[in-house]
Amino acid sequence: MSIAKNARASQVMIDISNGKYTSVNKRGKFANFGSVITDSLFAQQAEADRRLKQIQAERAMRLAKRKFA
Repeated sequence: MSIAKNARASQVMIDISNGKYTSVNKRGKFANFGSVITDSLFAQQAEADRRLKQIQAERAMRLAKRKFA
């Protein structure tokens, strides 16, 4: 790594530790980055749970039809 790359990496690490990329009012460069991922994961899990319940209900209806047919 060149001296310039090392210096830049060091400066970025100093900026991160000083809080340059996050701010109190949530307008920083990387502020609130993780919440979008978390929200989408919860949405995906909710959709998967809904689909599983739908599949289980359809399966139960098919089994009920076979018993009474």
